Amino acid sequence: MVQYNKLINANGQPQFGVFDHPIREINYKDYDYHSVMDRRATSIEKYFHFNQFQFIGITNEDIVFGCALVDIKYISNAFIYIFDRHTHEIDEYSFLQPLAMNAALSTQPDGGKSRFKKGKANFELDASELPRERTLKAQIGQEIDINITISEPENYEPLAVCTQNGYSGWAYTQKAPALSASGNIRWKDKTIEIDANETLGSYDWSCGYMRRETAWNWASLSGLLEDGRRIGLNFASGVNETGYTENGIWIDNKLHKIGQIRFIYDRKDRYGQWKIQSCDGNVDLTFEAEGERSEKLNVIFLASNFTQLFGRFYGTIKTTSGETITLNGQPGFAEDHYAKW
Repeated sequence: MVQYNKLINANGQPQFGVFDHPIREINYKDYDYHSVMDRRATSIEKYFHFNQFQFIGITNEDIVFGCALVDIKYISNAFIYIFDRHTHEIDEYSFLQPLAMNAALSTQPDGGKSRFKKGKANFELDASELPRERTLKAQIGQEIDINITISEPENYEPLAVCTQNGYSGWAYTQKAPALSASGNIRWKDKTIEIDANETLGSYDWSCGYMRRETAWNWASLSGLLEDGRRIGLNFASGVNETGYTENGIWIDNKLHKIGQIRFIYDRKDRYGQWKIQSCDGNVDLTFEAEGERSEKLNVIFLASNFTQLFGRFYGTIKTTSGETITLNGQPGFAEDHYAKW
């Protein structure tokens, strides 16, 4: 198995493909970046055109939790939300920083520290390779105090892929659902203990020189099958389909790749039912939302129309080994996002 320590090779070009192991360092400053008219990019262009974001989600029968750190150089963003599945109460917080002040994201998918700070809000996300785990610590005044760790078992197979993006760009993403989650959340006047036997987590680590206008749909699930096996999925459409996809399902830590996926829903009613299907017919799912977090931003030359729904999946998936997996309400996320950056 080939394992690359750095994404950009000696010729200044990214390694493309689906990797057996995650890339250790996204050395984007070594990229031989050119404009669409073959002009070598300036160091300022190379810096400001590189985007990064990370997302961590956890689900169980009681709560849904999501947190993201985003650095698009002109502006950085951190958001967090907690949803009570029983009462449907939701609290969400979102913070912006111009020019990514007091914010920094690690360029090591499985290492380093990412942080964001603004006023009463402080986020720290530490990643390690051995063992491969991520610890999120976040405080927002007296309202929120988070200490959560999500861990990959030794035999887990994360998805790591890099594809060409637009005429002169590329995108790298690393995804892992159905992971063990532990820790605690203090939410206002209650403390929620995160039991690894009942709670599953996922992460999304992405970066690259993406299209000036980018739009995608995304779905992620972490749950248990009726026979007790762990099931995870990551499906997307809109970013990584240039020769490779980021679509896959995990059954007891083993990754099974899936072909191209299409998302069928009504943008005028995103809260309505979604159909998620593969072009080869092996995936036929329905997503039903329980709640959502949405945000619109339109400032000068930057824009974002973001909706992240959380709910339950139903339907069937046929694996590459011929097994048919039935989903009957396992929890997860679905997303519709337009970005101009």
